[in-house]
Order: sequence, then structure tokens, then C-alpha cells
Amino acid sequence: MEAIAAFFLTYGVQVCLFVIMACLGLSLAVADFVDAIARPKAVFLGLAGQLLLLPGLAFLLVFLFRPDPTIGIGMVLLAACPGGVTSNAYVLVARGDVALSVALTAISSLLIVVTMPLLTYLAFATFGDESRTIDVPAESLMWSLARLTLLPIALGMFVRWRFAALAESLQETARKIAFAMLMAVIIGNTVSSFDVLLANLVEIGLLALLLNIATMAMGFGLARAFSLTDRQTVSITFEVGVQNLSLVLTLALAILAIPEYAVFALVYALSMKVTALSFTAWSLRWLRAETA
Repeated sequence: MEAIAAFFLTYGVQVCLFVIMACLGLSLAVADFVDAIARPKAVFLGLAGQLLLLPGLAFLLVFLFRPDPTIGIGMVLLAACPGGVTSNAYVLVARGDVALSVALTAISSLLIVVTMPLLTYLAFATFGDESRTIDVPAESLMWSLARLTLLPIALGMFVRWRFAALAESLQETARKIAFAMLMAVIIGNTVSSFDVLLANLVEIGLLALLLNIATMAMGFGLARAFSLTDRQTVSITFEVGVQNLSLVLTLALAILAIPEYAVFALVYALSMKVTALSFTAWSLRWLRAETA
């Protein structure tokens, strides 16, 4: 039974991520990248917030609060995973700039093939437990990420380009399947890492809430500081403040094969839903008032 569970947690999460990234590809076209180039300031700020400031904030919080190495490394791994399709969904509901959100997701999904191995190596080198020696396989990590992100995105974009009607019909079904698999992986990993979760629940919960509030505030402040539009501000806030849970689970469970490093992400997912939904409700009222 344990072997079956381990097999599912290892390979099920990879299939889940592949399907989610393919769904992202089904919603993308070359025009999205062209649109991004036409608005370089907003895209540059979003990418800087996602790929530089967000991991930098995670490192800072770990230095300040000195949590258990498992928690600290888990924070950095989570911060290394940009929003993905989850942030796109929140932006859509909150009436933000969906085109900007999709463009940021697409570009960051390409860049993480380089940034994630680097941040993973730095996390282990800086906060790693000396009693536990782990060699971060940077090269194989890059290839695994390329196979699980770039390949499905390219496949989805090809299907949309060649069979537009089919791509439209597949999106919702594929998302439901991926969501069901992701929930199963979350439950399975929660059970398998229950001892670590229980022993550090209070510390993880406080750090998760602090990181989430700080990232959303940072995204909002960054957009306002550089005079982006209101709808662009909403998009940047979600792109910086919402992380890709399926990607961090894949990294911890399937690539590094250390489930404990996914525990922080599981707790973070709960606080992220609360803050993201709260900001969604506020932004709807804010944009309505600005329009009026």
C-alpha cells in the first residue's frame, strides 16, 4: 500500500502538472507574447516581482525568523514557483488585466527552467541541515522542468493553433481532471507528512500567512509605485502574491523526492486562498468605484 501511495505521489503530481501546463498552452497564442512586448514596463515589473523580489523576500524572512531548515527551504522552493493558471483565474474573476496576467504566466513558465534550479541550489546551500547532505541535481532539474512545463505549453499552443475548436472544448475538462488529481496529491502528501506538519503547524502557519500578505502587498506596491493602471495593478498583485502549488509539489515530491519540503506549501495554500479571495472582493469594489 505504501509503495502504491509513493508511486502516486511521485508520478501523479507530474501528470497533474503536465495537464495544467498543457491547459495553459491551450489558452495561449503567439499574439499573447506580442502583446507582452507591446507593454514592456508592466511585464518587466511583473517578472521582477515574481522571479527576483518574491524569492528575495522568502530568503529575508528565513534569515529573520530562523525556522527549521525544512520549513525555510520549503519557503524558498514555494517562492521560486510563479502563479501559473491559478493566478490567471483570480485575475479573471477580479476583472484585472487578463492579457497581462497570461503573458506573465507564459514568460515566467519559460524562465523558471533556469531560475528554479538556481534558487533550489541556493536554498539548500544556505539553509540546508548539516546532518542531511543533499546534492541538488541542477542539470537534471532543468531538464525535468523543461519536460514538465515547456513541452506541455508548446503542445497546448500547437493544438490551439491547429485545432482551435478542439482546444476550446478540451480546456475545461482537462482543468477538472488536473484539479481532482492535485487534490488527491495534496491529501496524500498531507497524510504522509503529518508528523512534520503537526510538529511545526503554528510556526508554518504564521510564516505562511506573513509571506502571503507580504507578497501581495509587495506586488500591489510595486505596481502603484511605477504608475501602472488599476487593472494592471490587480494583475501584478495576483502574479506576485499567488504561487503555483502543483509546481512546488512536483519539485519536492517527484524531482527532489523529499515530501517534507512540500509541507510549507500545503499550509501556505490555505492562507493563499483566504488572502486571494479577500483581495478579489476588494478589487471588484475598487475597480467599480474607479469606473464610476
